[in-house]
Amino acid sequence: MALRVGYRQPQVGGQGFARTKKVFGNTITHQAADVVLNAQTAVLRVPRGFILTGLLGSIGDLDTGTTLTLSLGDAGSNNRFFSASTIGQAGGAVPALAATGLLYEFTDDTDILLTAAAAATAFPAAGATSTILMEGYMK
Repeated sequence: MALRVGYRQPQVGGQGFARTKKVFGNTITHQAADVVLNAQTAVLRVPRGFILTGLLGSIGDLDTGTTLTLSLGDAGSNNRFFSASTIGQAGGAVPALAATGLLYEFTDDTDILLTAAAAATAFPAAGATSTILMEGYMK
């Protein structure tokens, strides 16, 4: 299955002094293809040298049933930031950042991937949106 890029343009790179807080993020409108088994959507891109200190945002209601689980990661690890969360079943706040993501340093410009670890029962008729924000600093 092909990766769907859900951001419109590359995000801005490192600017400012080292350890100046940076926030990279995006709001995406989901499609039914985003919630089939193992579907991946690139929700945003972070630059090389970014060190992650926090994760926040919201996930929309992406499943009319109770089967969908979502993971957030990158090409190196699909669940580096959170794993198999049920948040997409009814929508709500992004889960806590996994220990594997805290102070993670990106060694290259990296797409952040939202993966459907378990498929949705059915996608809601109205398009749902999600917002993912990653806080950190530049090395």
